[in-house]
Amino acid sequence: MCRLFFFCFLLFQYLRCLSQEQVESGAWRIGFSQEFQKFNQFSALRVQWNAKQHQFGFQLGMSAQKASQQLFAPCMSIDYAAPWKVKQCLLGPVLALSTDTYFFGTRFNYLHASIGYRFLTGNKWQFFQETSVGPSLESFTYFNQKNRQFTWNYHLKLGLQYALR
Repeated sequence: MCRLFFFCFLLFQYLRCLSQEQVESGAWRIGFSQEFQKFNQFSALRVQWNAKQHQFGFQLGMSAQKASQQLFAPCMSIDYAAPWKVKQCLLGPVLALSTDTYFFGTRFNYLHASIGYRFLTGNKWQFFQETSVGPSLESFTYFNQKNRQFTWNYHLKLGLQYALR
């Protein structure tokens, strides 16, 4: 619970630093995000490339929930968004593909594909919220038997990013 309050505190620091500068197309953005899924949550560092009205993002993170069990559980995701300007904000569809893994006696691998929307506000400092749903594939090997199962998963992502020139 303490992590959630600390993360929310960091997310809303951008309100104190709003800039009137316009960020040009072709800018790189770096930041961090907190992602909540059906079975897990991840803290990640994010890099995004803005090209006109297209955004390409890459995230690399770890699961704080799994790390509390003495495990390192990395996650990686790539996404594409095409937001439209709506007043002072950006809103539009997003496609994402992500993978995560953890080892708990047996290695569990997860592959997620999702579609949803992304809401962004701010110029130089930018807060974003993303919600998406899609199928997930869980796979693991136990006693030399390969197990796979498909399920639906949701993704709720909150983040803060800064525009580099």
